[in-house]
Formats: sequence, structure tokens, C-alpha cells
Amino acid sequence: MRSKDRLRALFVSERSSVLGFFRRATGSSAIAEDLTQETFLRLAAIDVAALANPSAYLRRISSNLIADVNRSHVRRRLAEAEINDLLDVPDPGADPEAFLIARDSVDRVLKALAELPQRRRDIFLASRLENVPHRELAERYGISTRTVDIEIRKALESCAQCLLD
Repeated sequence: MRSKDRLRALFVSERSSVLGFFRRATGSSAIAEDLTQETFLRLAAIDVAALANPSAYLRRISSNLIADVNRSHVRRRLAEAEINDLLDVPDPGADPEAFLIARDSVDRVLKALAELPQRRRDIFLASRLENVPHRELAERYGISTRTVDIEIRKALESCAQCLLD
């Protein structure tokens, strides 16, 4: 079989797996397409008919290309325009309407917490703010861990309901 025919057959049989490999490695379909094309261009530069295992050689080219891409990303410095784009992020806290909405939400949650039964509020706050384990809360209040779970769930439901009202 001629070299071009073997290359064509290899391209047809392996293209989707090479493309998938690059897509997983880079997370980008566009970059994966470019790297797949580069892989087959490099393969076309040699006599494929002379290779004992063209698929293995194809995989080696693919691995080397990924290594090259990773090295270039590590060394690459950001351009001034890219730095300016990163610094030019609008401050979401500067929006007065968003601030008022957030403040209203916090006030509603605080009101809902104040209306909870004392034990439920204490369990919820200890669990969520102090990261006290449920087992420790159960021992502290003389209840089961299941009851701790129920108290936390009911507190969450109350807070969620206050935000929906």
C-alpha cells in the first residue's frame, strides 16, 4: 500500500480518537482541531508505509504536541492587553440596585432566623457558621443526629421561604 493511501486510511480510522484526546487534554474544541491537523501534517511529512506501527507513531506525535502546548502555556507571559482586560472587571458591589437587593435579602434571612425556635436557630448557626459536627450537636442538645438534620433542614426551609416571599 502506498504511503498516501496508508496515511489516508490512518486519518479515517484514528482522527476521532486523536481529536478526542486533544479535546480532553486542552478543554477546547478549536485547539483540538488545530492540534489534530498538526499531528497529521507531521505524519504526512514522513513515509508512513515504512512505519511498523503507524498508530503508535501517531500517538507519540500527539503526546509530543500536548507536551509542547503545555510548555508554551507555562512560559507564555500575558500581553498588556490581556492584563488590562483582567483588570477591567466591573465591581459588582458598585451597583446600587444590587447592593439594595442583597441588603434586603440579608435582612429577610436575619428576620427568619430571629423567628426560629431557639434550639433550631442555635443548631443551625453552630452547624453552618461554626462547622460543629452533627454528632457533637446531638450530644450537646441531647437529641439524635437525625433530629439535628431535621432542625437544620427546617431552618434552611424557613430561610429559603423568606427569600421567596
